Amino acid sequence: MKTLRLLLVQSLILLTCLLATTLYAQEPELTELQIHAPVTTPKVIFAPQTRAWLSNRPEVTAAIWRGAWPPLHMGFEQNQFEGVAADYLGVIQAATGIRLKVLRFASRAEAREALLQGRVDMLALHDVSEGQEGAITQSRPYLLNNKVIAHRIGETRQLSSDLAGQRLAYVGDDAVGALLKQQYPKATLIQYTNHLNGLTSLIYEQADAFLTDAVVGEYLIRVLYNNDIYIAGDATTTSADINFAVSDRKPQLLAAINDTLNALPQNDMKRITSRWGLGDHFVADRSPLELTSEELTWIENHKKIKVVLAASYAPLSFYDQNNRLQGLTADLLAILAQRTGLEIDVVRSDSVSNMLKRLEDNQVDLIAALSIGDLRLNPSQYTRPYTVSPFVVITKRQSPIRDLSELNGKRLAIPVGNPLTKWLQQQHPGVIQVPVETAARGVELVSNGDVTASVHTQLGADYFIKHHFRSDLMISGMVGPNPARIGMVVSTEDMPLKSIINKVLLEIPPEEFKTLSDRWRNHAAPAVASSWSTYKSSVYKVIGVALLFLLAFLIWNYYLQAQIKKRKRAETALSDQLSFSKTLIDGSPIALYVRDKAGKLVHCNRAYLEFLQITHEDVLGKTLPDAEILPVSLSAQYDQIYQNSEQGAEPAFADLEIEVQGQPHRIYHWTLPFQSSAGEFSGVIGGWLDISEREQLVEQLRVAKQAADEANESKSIFLASMSHEIRTPISALIGLIEMLRVRGGTPQQINDNLAVAHESAQSLLSLIGDILDLSKIEAGAMVLSPRPTRLSELLHSVHKLFEINARNKHLTFDLIIDVQDQHVIIDALMLNQIIANLVSNAIKFTEQGFVQLSLKQSPNDSESNLARYVIEVRDSGLGLNEQQKKAIFEPFVQVVSAPTSTRGTGLGLSICMRLAQLLEAQLSVDSQPDKGSSFKLQFEAERTLPEDVQESTQPQAPAGMSLNILVAEDHAANRLLLCQQLEYLGHNAIPCDDGETALAQWQAADPPFDLTITDCNMPHMDGYELTRRIRTLEQSRGLGLHPIFGLTANAQSHIIQDCLDAGMTQCLFKPIGIEILAEQIYAVTAQIERQVKAASTTGGELEKLRILCPDAYSPLVEELINTNRQDAARLEQMLINNELKKISGLAHKIKGGAQLADARNLIEACMQLESLAHLDDANACEEQIKTVIQIMLSLEQELLETI
Repeated sequence: MKTLRLLLVQSLILLTCLLATTLYAQEPELTELQIHAPVTTPKVIFAPQTRAWLSNRPEVTAAIWRGAWPPLHMGFEQNQFEGVAADYLGVIQAATGIRLKVLRFASRAEAREALLQGRVDMLALHDVSEGQEGAITQSRPYLLNNKVIAHRIGETRQLSSDLAGQRLAYVGDDAVGALLKQQYPKATLIQYTNHLNGLTSLIYEQADAFLTDAVVGEYLIRVLYNNDIYIAGDATTTSADINFAVSDRKPQLLAAINDTLNALPQNDMKRITSRWGLGDHFVADRSPLELTSEELTWIENHKKIKVVLAASYAPLSFYDQNNRLQGLTADLLAILAQRTGLEIDVVRSDSVSNMLKRLEDNQVDLIAALSIGDLRLNPSQYTRPYTVSPFVVITKRQSPIRDLSELNGKRLAIPVGNPLTKWLQQQHPGVIQVPVETAARGVELVSNGDVTASVHTQLGADYFIKHHFRSDLMISGMVGPNPARIGMVVSTEDMPLKSIINKVLLEIPPEEFKTLSDRWRNHAAPAVASSWSTYKSSVYKVIGVALLFLLAFLIWNYYLQAQIKKRKRAETALSDQLSFSKTLIDGSPIALYVRDKAGKLVHCNRAYLEFLQITHEDVLGKTLPDAEILPVSLSAQYDQIYQNSEQGAEPAFADLEIEVQGQPHRIYHWTLPFQSSAGEFSGVIGGWLDISEREQLVEQLRVAKQAADEANESKSIFLASMSHEIRTPISALIGLIEMLRVRGGTPQQINDNLAVAHESAQSLLSLIGDILDLSKIEAGAMVLSPRPTRLSELLHSVHKLFEINARNKHLTFDLIIDVQDQHVIIDALMLNQIIANLVSNAIKFTEQGFVQLSLKQSPNDSESNLARYVIEVRDSGLGLNEQQKKAIFEPFVQVVSAPTSTRGTGLGLSICMRLAQLLEAQLSVDSQPDKGSSFKLQFEAERTLPEDVQESTQPQAPAGMSLNILVAEDHAANRLLLCQQLEYLGHNAIPCDDGETALAQWQAADPPFDLTITDCNMPHMDGYELTRRIRTLEQSRGLGLHPIFGLTANAQSHIIQDCLDAGMTQCLFKPIGIEILAEQIYAVTAQIERQVKAASTTGGELEKLRILCPDAYSPLVEELINTNRQDAARLEQMLINNELKKISGLAHKIKGGAQLADARNLIEACMQLESLAHLDDANACEEQIKTVIQIMLSLEQELLETI
């Protein structure tokens, strides 16, 4: 049968393919209308205009298209139109009296286009889901329809409602596909040209679901795939009723079609659908259930019901090989859920007794299938039966019976509570009844020979014998007076549910019931039930045997108890010993472990696990490679250690490298082989101590020692270098002075010796200055002091300074300046120091050729006020190789190839680099050996106006100004030199050899000293303490702070801050030249002169401030002018408001400002205004205010001229 069905499917598919591949015709083909279900022509009363239209139209053209749409359009023959739609066209043709001509187009789109163009009058196939399309109108439906989803039977996967991740097959054009993509966005769409191919794709698992019309689906499934495919439910878009489509230009035709369909009796419509195997529900719309208020309330309160059914009651209810519920009862439950909206939760059971017990205990609400008349139930609990089947007797084929009397004295299996139980007891008391929980169990007992026969329904017996016991069992005959009626059972508390189920069952049409029954009569068989009842006796036997074994075990156990008690004392002692050993091992901070002779871990302590960051389960019973806790290479290395221990039988110790969780460790590892009592090797005991921290400390100590050694070496190198650099000029000074003192010489010799001595002293001073600058830079004490600077003037001064040195070495020293913006704001001292150092080095290391100093301005694309400059110092000297260029800017690095006479300390370029960094400039070198060098300084500076740059002038001591200066210096030579320098500058110096003497001199001085110069380091009382004492005395006597200069030979940067913290005014470094000394004293004499001038002036406080502090004078004058302007405005406003008392107060305030400027006329005017305001004389006040304001304007003009 299945083979014939497959052949039929293949034939239909082949036919469809042949139809689809027919040569395309440009013109539609005339098709013959075939009518298979003739009905009585309905009497239709048409409207006059409709009748008139029909009279003038003897022919109407209907369009169809290629491709079958069974059963609407069967598509068996190309030139014939047959099916449900064709039969309805026949009715319309007979009722209207016009001839229908059918044209077949290549596609649905062409047919619709022909309708829009007026080439045809109507479409014979159309559904309401397509909607009103432009100029197309729809008739009333002639067939009820909806879109459904079909699945294959036996599908193991659970398909979701949105078909997410599933393959959905459909029939239609691209427009249908686009609509489905919106409705099922997560599904994969597969397009087919006809419905037969789409359904067949489910059979061969080429698709997971198929969307089709209910009309088409039910027809094809019933005809071809009754046991393979089923309708799973409605699609997202459900309404798809079948109707005719008519052009809106022919409303009379539409009216005629609708009048004919309305006049057609429903029985005739059912006759047409039944002719094509369709149910009545495609004709009459199924109305909602007519439920009472009690039934509706029950459904509202019981949205979800529990239903119990027999798991092996085929073909009514059973579970297939995929554990899915199947059977007629399952279909009826699905209809019940669909019609009522109830959610059904199915509970499976293996026996009737169990189902009844669940219902009695209210664990379930419904038994889905049970033979009506069960002796244990109230008859009112049963619903109406939904199937009827005679009771039959099943026997073996070799032992048939003709009458039940043949079973006297024999065993007959019958389900518990079966209605035939009492009848058999009365009519055939000799038959031995064997109660079984299910009818399926009775069939199995017959097959096994445990009983002679079994009672079953004919429906179930046919099913089981046909599919499982065809060669063994048979139905020997009918039994009992009444057939079995199968229905559902409700609880006595849920009687409304009974009436609801009855209404649903009554609503199902008989032909639909027949379709459902036929489907499950011919369905593939489920597996034989494996219920508790099936194996109950066997289980009992097993339990009995187990009890015997248990009894024997208990006896044996009692015997062993005596032996156990004897051993417990020994075990307790052994347990104590093991506990002690375990505590000793686990508590040890050293990792310990034991491995057997195969290398598998037998035991380990907590330290072992914590170190490796693992658990017992990770390593117990495993070798190192198996545990995978260490890299393969390390595991192999340690495995070799264990093998060596086995071969050598000697302890092994080693320092090993190990990596745990990405962290390296160094351990001190040891292994000790141990032997059994027979002297055989049994394994190794091992452990380790983590010495990583100790190794790290040793490494840190080594690094620290190396750093200390390097620092000590650097210190030694520095001291050696400084010793040489300092001793060389000092030796020259001592030798020359000694020669002058002993020998004297001619004036020319004396001048030459003094020149060499001066050069040596300058060299020593430069060295000390370099050390000081480097120390200040490294300590962060060097700060920028930007000021307006003329770059050309700065470079001219450097060029002039070194021009003599270049001329003495016969070198060409050129200066090139090419800039547009000469006036910038920059730290001129730092820039001068860098340029001077670079020029000095160029002259020093160039023996012949030239030295060139150039300043150029680079273009700047930005709109900022910054200008870019490049200062380059080029020479034709020795040059530098690559290694020297990399190290030339490091401290104490000297050019190795330079002659001894030109070597320096190696600090100059290092200082230049640090100063360039402070200026945010870039200092670079380009050089090759024997080709000279080029040092470039690139920097940016802010442009400024020429008038902002002040002319530099040499400070000159004012004529006739002689200061009394206290000198505190413990070194006699330095003290003598300093006093002579001061006397040369025209000042009076009082020398002291320590701080105590100097303090006494300062206290006794009358008048006080104008300046104190003290050495910072002296015995008894140093310069810092002396300064603090003097400052304390000045504060106690109410004196102003007089200037104190500190002298020090210490070239470290923090000395300056120490001097300032002690209260000194300035810090000077030894040796100090007379020019620097004169410049510093000039600032003191200038301040004293300003104080004398201020004391002798006859002007007010404002004039004294102009003399003493010119910088503060202008802001104060501007503030006074602004205040006077505001006060003048307030005077006028107060006069308008007649606020005379306030005028008096404001006049007093203006008088205070006038006193500051010593404006006596304004003071007198304000005093008169105060008096008038007190007299409340408004007119006089008005005149006086005008006078005051006029005087204030004159004062403002005078003050502006002084700024």
